[in-house]
Amino acid sequence: MPHHPVLGVLLSLPLAACGGGAGPAAAPDAAPAAPGPAGAHTVSVFATASLRIPFAALAERYEQDHPGARVELRCDGGQQLLEAMNAGEVCDVVAIGDNSQMSKFAAAAHLAGGSSAELARNRIAIVVAKGNPKQVRGLADFGRAELRFALGARSASIGRHARWALSRRQLDPVPASTANTADGVLAAVAAGEADAGIVYATSLAAAGERAARVELVAVPEGDNTPVLYSIATTRQAKQPQGAAAFRALALSPVGQRILHDAGFLPIGAK
Repeated sequence: MPHHPVLGVLLSLPLAACGGGAGPAAAPDAAPAAPGPAGAHTVSVFATASLRIPFAALAERYEQDHPGARVELRCDGGQQLLEAMNAGEVCDVVAIGDNSQMSKFAAAAHLAGGSSAELARNRIAIVVAKGNPKQVRGLADFGRAELRFALGARSASIGRHARWALSRRQLDPVPASTANTADGVLAAVAAGEADAGIVYATSLAAAGERAARVELVAVPEGDNTPVLYSIATTRQAKQPQGAAAFRALALSPVGQRILHDAGFLPIGAK
């Protein structure tokens, strides 16, 4: 296979994370051997919106493993997170679901040298209204003139993944609605602003009350595209030891199980 909602909430965990429901329970495994700071400290984590649920659980687990610690988690579109960092907002760890977007963080000298690593993988899926009243069966239906579509903005990771998959079928639909995140695309379909949209395979699990109004149509492997998530500590980290410990947790068996429980595919999945 070729390689290649709008949210922006800053919350202190474990009480809440980026405006969603409770994440999956933290894995019972022993904590990873990461030398986190002793005593009270704060780790600021920027994560792409589709990681909201597992990163809420990761933040809670980090706080459990490091008494006195607090994780501040901001979930938003990758472009919005980049703009925030460019504006000088504090960020110790960043996790993004698009290699081309992460390369922009690197180009802006935001990433600590050698810290970027693959975190997980995902796939795209089609979201439609419950019951699929428009009978959308696959990407080919995005060529139907009578349907209204929601897509991620061209600057958004989900927008780039969606348009890449559509371009393989020589399709370039004009969306009736655009959003900065997959959550925003799903929200547009749930609100009746669009008949179908392209989101991530994990988006429904993170949809909260909107999940009752939509359903997903699977995109076959031949039409799909691997979505590669990566994580890095930042060069400007105010808490570099805590940043390294949070990154280690996310990449550990404990963190990988949390991501798996949220529907993400493992590192290197085809």
